[in-house]
Amino acid sequence: MTEKFSKIMEDLGHQRSPDIGPDFEAGIWSRVSQIESRQLARGRNGLAAIMLVTALSVGMISGGNEAIASSGSSYLSDGPDYSPATLLHILP
Repeated sequence: MTEKFSKIMEDLGHQRSPDIGPDFEAGIWSRVSQIESRQLARGRNGLAAIMLVTALSVGMISGGNEAIASSGSSYLSDGPDYSPATLLHILP
């Protein structure tokens, strides 16, 4: 294994590296910026799609329900009189 690794490293050492232009680093950062902006756009589009599907689903589920005013009783107004006079048993 070590001999094979040494042979590979020796072969790589004899190879000539390609010429790198002066704008190489700027090109790399430009490419990184493009990739990052695509990823952010994909994330925003995915989030917008999830919100749209959720809103449509909720609208379809709740759209068939009728709006009826509740006729239930209120504990404070329909129950016993909680006025101070009644609680203290004072007659008017």
